[in-house]
Amino acid sequence: MEDDPFLIVKQQVSDALVNANTLYASWKRIQQTVSSPQNQELLWTADELTSSLEAIEQDLDDLEEAFAACQANPNQFNLTAAEMNNRRTFLTKSRKSIQTIRNTLSNPPKRSKSKGYASSPDTSNPYQSGRQEHNERFIEDEGTQQTMMMHEQDVHLDNMAGTLVNLRDIAGTMNREIDDQVVLLNDLGDDVERSEGKLKRAMRRVTTVLKQEEDSKSDYCVCCLIIVLIVLLVLIILL
Repeated sequence: MEDDPFLIVKQQVSDALVNANTLYASWKRIQQTVSSPQNQELLWTADELTSSLEAIEQDLDDLEEAFAACQANPNQFNLTAAEMNNRRTFLTKSRKSIQTIRNTLSNPPKRSKSKGYASSPDTSNPYQSGRQEHNERFIEDEGTQQTMMMHEQDVHLDNMAGTLVNLRDIAGTMNREIDDQVVLLNDLGDDVERSEGKLKRAMRRVTTVLKQEEDSKSDYCVCCLIIVLIVLLVLIILL
């Protein structure tokens, strides 16, 4: 069961639904505070929420296919009837939750009149009306700026994540190259040791040959001297 793909995707869908509900709550709060449905923060939140719902629906489609395969032959996957019911309930609740959010996005609720900044301006007091409109615009501008800043931060974080991934790949490549170089250096060291051994044996042979040559030359010189001495003695006796 720990390696069940359905459970893995189910957890991903559950996490995505939590994020979608958080965006949905933000959208409802913004929708009740801004004065224009074309507010940038409101539109941006709605787009993010719609994209999140589309991604969740794609995962749910995959889960539906997996559920249909398991339902056709539950014994093959060692699934009990209770487990099958739990999976069907999860799929149904997830679909209903997404549909509820979509319906609210399509037909936004009326803004609450209890909010002082959302109520109609008091036309009997021009100063108060102008101040209220100024406050509303200020709140909308601040909200829009914060939303844009958050979006820019998300973009920067995504770029940083991509850079870190590239650095990780580069580090992995460098590590493999270093390992290859270490292997080559070890092979080179072994070759050098073998060559050094051969060179030492060759030097010993050369030394032996030179020593033998020196000994043979010394014997030859001694023989020549003896012969010269004998000749000299003979000459001396004859004379």
